Formats: sequence, C-alpha cells, structure tokens
Amino acid sequence: MCDYVVLPLLNSSFEPGRAREVVEGFVDVDLRNIARAELFYFTGQAEECCEITRGYLSSRVIELKLSACILYGYSNLTLGNVAAAKRGMEGIQSCVKIAMKKKVPKDVYASCLLAGYVGAVLLHLPTDGMPAFGEYSRMLPEGLRLFATYVMAHHTYLNGEIWSAYGMGKAALFMAERPYPISMTYIHCMMAVCAINRKHKQEAQEEMLRSWELSTMEFSIAMLASGGWTNKEIGEHLGISINTVKHYLTDIFCKLNVKKRDELKKFMLK
Repeated sequence: MCDYVVLPLLNSSFEPGRAREVVEGFVDVDLRNIARAELFYFTGQAEECCEITRGYLSSRVIELKLSACILYGYSNLTLGNVAAAKRGMEGIQSCVKIAMKKKVPKDVYASCLLAGYVGAVLLHLPTDGMPAFGEYSRMLPEGLRLFATYVMAHHTYLNGEIWSAYGMGKAALFMAERPYPISMTYIHCMMAVCAINRKHKQEAQEEMLRSWELSTMEFSIAMLASGGWTNKEIGEHLGISINTVKHYLTDIFCKLNVKKRDELKKFMLK
C-alpha cells in the first residue's frame, strides 16, 4: 500500500537539477501525476499543472485532494481564472473542516492545517478560527515541515515581526538534515524579503542568490540570456570567452532543471 503525502515533489530531498528524475521515480501513478503537476507549476507551466490536478479535486485520498487543490488554486490565480482558483481554495477549506470534525491521523490533520494556512496566508487572508499550527508541524515529514516554516514565517512577517520571520527561516535551514531545494528556495526568498525590508542590501542579495542556487556570475549570465543576449554579446559584456559562457549556461541549465533558452526565460522572468 502506498504512503501518500501532500506535495510529494516539494517533500522530496534531491540535488538541484534532478527534479524530473525524482518525479519519474515515483512508483505510484497518482503520486507521480501530482509530482508532475508540481514540476509544471514550479517551472511556470500553469496550464499543464491545471490539466493534471483537475482530475484529483474530488479524490477520496485526502493527501491527493489537498495537493491538487493547492496546485489548481494557485495555478489558476497565475492564469487569472478567479472562479477556478476559488474552487481550489474551497477544496482546501473542505478538507480542513473534515479533519477538524472527524478523527483522522495526526499527520493527516497536520497536512490539512498546513494546506489551510497555505490557502490563507499566501493570499494575505485572515486565519481567524484556525487552530494554532506550531504543535502540529513536527508531525510533518522534513520537506513539508520546511515549507510549513516558510508559510508561518510569511505569516509572522505580515504581522510586522520582520526579524522573527527571518530567524525562523535561518533556524529551519540550519537544522535541516538533507537538501529540499523547493522548500529551501521559498525560505531563502522570505529571508531576502525580510532583509530588504530592513534595508540590508548585501544580505538580501545573498539570500536571493542562495534561493536560485546560482553564483553571482551564473545569475548575471542567466538574466542576460533570458533577455535575448547571444553568447558573444554576453561574453563581451562580462569580459569572458564564448566557450566560458557556454560552460556557465550548461551548469545553469542543470541547476535550474531546464533544457533550452525558452525554458530559462520562463524560469527567470516568470
């Protein structure tokens, strides 16, 4: 029997650039489909994400339904489909209500609460009436627990506690036992926002670069390539050879899990 989990790709530990390999490694068809939908969402392919998740919005497996509702809701927001996005958010709320009324395993309850906070906090909506999440976060697997830290740090930031939010992210990254690139990217971005708010420019830049898993040179080349610059133009601008530019682009494509410039442009400029 398969052990289902919410957002299986986000919850997976892997080295940057191996996301597709991880997705195809899921034996269970439904988990693999949800993981594919995550990869589409995180690489700016919202329509493809919606196509997959639409079929899971009424799933009887609560982890699959929660995953689908989160991805479907936020993908449709990206596409400007408000009614469809609302359907996804309502699906999250229904799962939370079921979990609060029925006796479900604590890890499932924790996943429902996380989804509920995702559906509220990231849209800057009130969380009044929702149970406190802190005591349940430890019941989540590590990848989801890191993402939960990002969500709660975001919530803390919105409440005006800027450095508390920053500290939550820093502590979570320090304690992580393995790399979870998706969750960690969200945390680094949150920490960068905190640093920007406090006008700590250097620290903000460092956190943003960590979130991309790119060096300063790699980030510069990626942005220029996304802007339509040729390898020759990039090389002349940065004072490096065309072959060096090509070498950097190969590493960038690998780290960001893209195969061509069109995909890089979507990733960098989305």
